[in-house]
Amino acid sequence: MALYRGPGGSGDATNDANNQAVVAQTAATNAAASASTAAGSASAAGGSASAAASSAANAASNATDAQSYATNANTYASNAASSASAASTSATNAAASAAAALASETASVNLATNFAVTATTLSAGSSATASYNSGTYTLTLGVPTGATGATGSTGATGATGATGATGPAGPANSLSIGTVTTGSVGSSAAATITGTAPTQTLSLTIPVGATGATGSTGSTGAAGAAATIAVGTVSTGAAGSSATVTNSGTSSAAVFDFSIPTGATGATGATGATGATGATGATGPTGPGVVVGGTAGQYLKKVSSTDYDTAWETFTTSTVGLGNVENTALSTWAGSSNITTVGTVVTGTISGGTY
Repeated sequence: MALYRGPGGSGDATNDANNQAVVAQTAATNAAASASTAAGSASAAGGSASAAASSAANAASNATDAQSYATNANTYASNAASSASAASTSATNAAASAAAALASETASVNLATNFAVTATTLSAGSSATASYNSGTYTLTLGVPTGATGATGSTGATGATGATGATGPAGPANSLSIGTVTTGSVGSSAAATITGTAPTQTLSLTIPVGATGATGSTGSTGAAGAAATIAVGTVSTGAAGSSATVTNSGTSSAAVFDFSIPTGATGATGATGATGATGATGATGPTGPGVVVGGTAGQYLKKVSSTDYDTAWETFTTSTVGLGNVENTALSTWAGSSNITTVGTVVTGTISGGTY
């Protein structure tokens, strides 16, 4: 089945149908030639049959030869029948080719007249599709949406629009004076507005003007009254403060009030000479320490761990750890039978003997 691909040129359905018709016509011509050949073969077969009959008549005298000629005649007749059958088949095929060519031409004409194409947009990233309905001659295409292209460059600026209508009048501005600063001689004056409308502040910097030329000496004025000066109050200011003098009077009768700050503490002076010994003072109360009392020969003993807890006590053998020693003078000691060993006696007298 030829598809319609546009008018004219290779692939045009009408041209394809005409080409098929030419092919069919050629096939029909070839079939006719085949039929003519078959007829020639049939005529030749007829001639062969006549020759066979003549041979049969001539072979009547010779039975063997006649039989041979009869066999050959049968073979020729069979070949003629085969040729006739082949001619009939060729004619049938030619007729079929002509019918097919006619049908192809008709179908091509219908396709050229009724062929239609429909297209459907698919989602981006999906695969393209194509299907053909041979009954309705309709080609259906599925075309996926392409990826979004890059952003184009910014277009040229459009023409300026018409001036809009005048807006309503805004609130009245309130301008107040802020700081006023004196600038140096020769500097530039400056004015600064801060804040946002309708409430703003104007700050000024005004430079000092240059000193003017000395004016001419004026005439001598009349003698004025003698001025008086008097001292008013004198007060002591805090250490480190500034001394002040204030005129609480008038320019012709001045009264000066003074404030004099306390001076800073001076450095420590040198140590003076030792003074004379003073009189003995009264006895003070007893302080903590050695307790009073006790007798001759006693000692002061710490009684407990509490501070100043002491007492006077008399020495005994127990005091010095000799509780088992008898307190007897050697000059009056009568001896003892309990001594078993006295150690080595170097010199001395025992029982009147001298050693």
